[in-house]
Amino acid sequence: MPAIRYFNVADVKNPFFLSAWFYFIILTLVSIININNISFSFIDFTVFQNIFLFWVLFNHERKDSLILEKGMLSFALGSIALALLFNAGIGIEYEDGRVTIFGDNENIIGLRMSISLAILILNIAQNRLKLGWLRYLLILPIPIMVQFMIETGSRVALISFVLIIITGVVLFKTKNVFSKIIAYSVGAIISTILIIYIMQSETLLHRILITTNEGEFAGRDLIWRRLLPLIESNPIIGVGKTGYDYFSQITFGGFMSPHNVILEVLCYSGIIGLMVYLYFLYRIFKRGYHKYMVNGLLLPLLLLIPVLGMLVSGQILGVKIGWIIFAYIVGGSVLRQNQGQFVAGHHENDTAP
Repeated sequence: MPAIRYFNVADVKNPFFLSAWFYFIILTLVSIININNISFSFIDFTVFQNIFLFWVLFNHERKDSLILEKGMLSFALGSIALALLFNAGIGIEYEDGRVTIFGDNENIIGLRMSISLAILILNIAQNRLKLGWLRYLLILPIPIMVQFMIETGSRVALISFVLIIITGVVLFKTKNVFSKIIAYSVGAIISTILIIYIMQSETLLHRILITTNEGEFAGRDLIWRRLLPLIESNPIIGVGKTGYDYFSQITFGGFMSPHNVILEVLCYSGIIGLMVYLYFLYRIFKRGYHKYMVNGLLLPLLLLIPVLGMLVSGQILGVKIGWIIFAYIVGGSVLRQNQGQFVAGHHENDTAP
């Protein structure tokens, strides 16, 4: 556990934490205003815990440089373990042709595989953790993980991974022409594996085709249309978590996720909350781009692709992996190429990108 003396309370004042906590305050106040007989829990403890986790991980880098890099690799290794269990047929179930393991959500599993694959591939390619030849062992589970991701039938996971591969190959920085050729070759091999598995998955093919031909989004479009009157009647400050729970109970017969973070924020906190939240996202995306342009760090930029997927068609406010990615992008270590030393990203000017 990180020692508390390494924590800097002043960090809370930087734009990342200010915007995150400000949004939480808006969400809480609007929820208090809209307390009702169905929902009276006005503090969203999940969002609070995730923002606190964001701050803890950011500060932990102060004590142990590269700890977030190691943490991301550990997350990927955990996904390898899940993929091996899938391959062994342990804990898996099929529902409508889509695989799940230990009852977890199919889309979450798919995105977890997509994120983990990006982490493994970049650890092999850039070797920031100095793993030596051992890093090439990480190639072995990649086909199983790709198959697992495909079998979940998650369209957003597949699209995210395809964009990760394309973006990674195009933006991979190297002065060695041979290394660039290897990068393109690896991209071609992974693309071939993807095509083979996709062609073998009737469920995913069917889901892709109905989305392409009929514009079907697994019922999300129906949910979005039914949320529009709520947004239109409370455009400025929304109805809070309590008001949304009431609306969802009356409209859907129980809690129904908007499956779109922008709409979710609009429902909870209106235009005011959305502006604050978009500012927070803007800072995150800008920092990821800055780290790539200045330090050549590709993984922070690539991880923003599945984050976009979660923003558009899933959830992220209450999903810890999203906030862990945010912490990695903001607080992850950068490499001073002139000195050959790793330094914590938060030592950069807080007013910088």
